[in-house]
Amino acid sequence: MSSALIKALRENRLNLRQTRYMAKDPTDRSTVDFIAPALHVTCGQVLMDRQRHIAIVAKKGRTCAHLVRVKSGMLKLTKLSAKELVEEWTDADYPFERAVTKLLELGNQHGITDAARLALEGLVRTGREPTQYQLFS
Repeated sequence: MSSALIKALRENRLNLRQTRYMAKDPTDRSTVDFIAPALHVTCGQVLMDRQRHIAIVAKKGRTCAHLVRVKSGMLKLTKLSAKELVEEWTDADYPFERAVTKLLELGNQHGITDAARLALEGLVRTGREPTQYQLFS
């Protein structure tokens, strides 16, 4: 093999290695993430989706969270994985007390499941879990 061909092959390998470690495009839905999204929510945190519907985190596990939200015209307790939560919901600048009263009013008007009612009553009793802010962000 000629030295020019060997040099070209080495450069090609080097370019392939560099493209492998590039950052993922956030709009790219075809690649697979190997790092699971972390669940950074607290009980009582008010969330909002793209349609500006509010929900409250009622329970939090290691890999999933239970939200009290309006679904199919009725207030329900819904279990979401960390991935679904990250993709569909964001933190809302909405007061906790106002969100709880608003959801209870909606539940009285349109209906509420027993699980959602118990979760909201538990949140009213215990209040919102304190939020820990990052020191270096």
